[in-house]
Amino acid sequence: MAKRPIQFVPPKQARQLTELAERARLSLSRFAGVDVEYNAVGLQLLDEWVDRHLRQFPKPSGEIITVWGAFLGETFRRRFNGEWVVNASSGKSRLGVLCPKEEQGRVFVDVMDQMQRRIREGMSESLAFYYTIKGVEIKSG
Repeated sequence: MAKRPIQFVPPKQARQLTELAERARLSLSRFAGVDVEYNAVGLQLLDEWVDRHLRQFPKPSGEIITVWGAFLGETFRRRFNGEWVVNASSGKSRLGVLCPKEEQGRVFVDVMDQMQRRIREGMSESLAFYYTIKGVEIKSG
């Protein structure tokens, strides 16, 4: 039987991603001095965290990238009723969130690819802006 291009992340792994996202949220809350939520404001703060980190460490560790990506993905998952998935349709496995569109269909949010673009390109690949643009795509019919 052929492997399906999109596979749901097993429950244990999904919980681990949610826990990583929560670690990021708590760190952001300490940084901001307020309780950060999984929303566009939280992603603006994550953008600031990424910039601050990259000034000190231009090549962030895989672990910190995963923590950042988990927060980005969890924000989409919660806001748009998504599910953590691995998408292998392009030949390589990509971790992201599959969100149902309001009318029909689904949108794959390539969380880790966006994190890599954010690290490489800087604020021109803002996570908060990406969230807004993808949100419009998810809400469109």
